[in-house]
Amino acid sequence: MRGGTVLPAPSSDGERTGLQTPLGYSLPQKILHWAVAVLVIGMVPAGIVISDFDNKPWVEAYLGPGGFDRLYDLHKNVGVIVLALVAIRLAVRAVQGQPPYYPPLPVALRIMSRAVHWALYALLIAAPLIGWIGVSAYPALPDFFGLGRLPALTGPDRALAESLLRLHGVLGIAIGVLAVVHVLAALWHGIICRDGVLARMTWG
Repeated sequence: MRGGTVLPAPSSDGERTGLQTPLGYSLPQKILHWAVAVLVIGMVPAGIVISDFDNKPWVEAYLGPGGFDRLYDLHKNVGVIVLALVAIRLAVRAVQGQPPYYPPLPVALRIMSRAVHWALYALLIAAPLIGWIGVSAYPALPDFFGLGRLPALTGPDRALAESLLRLHGVLGIAIGVLAVVHVLAALWHGIICRDGVLARMTWG
């Protein structure tokens, strides 16, 4: 079973009709999913590195003078991109919906799958948004890829900034943990179960 494959849609009595039901996510949803996935793979470890200024010497040994600050600014800017992509992904999903599982998953697995997915969505919105507010309060807003400085979402408040950035770090770790769970579940479906779940978000 492959992503993008279609089967006749089930009728009300369980029989399949000539209507077609997609088994895979739409191309826009796949592109958005994998774009966010690639960015998160880079963002989480980078966030761990820049959260400790003791890492600055070895980071700059590899990236050159000012490399730590450049990595920090890149992390902030990519976070804004992730926030935008996830918002677009949710909007596209609201319009296009989610393809059905075929064969249907057991109820417990469906519940766990939805819980992980929606927790990831929530974290991928909350973490960059809280980080943005935190660097606004610090203030330490970066230049957004030469297009100008990111707008501040709040006024200067160092105590607020430190609290928000600590929370941002915790949420980042949570994203990493859930992402690992998500990947392991996808591999379990794709390699062991071979039930078509992984194929819904892949090509070919």
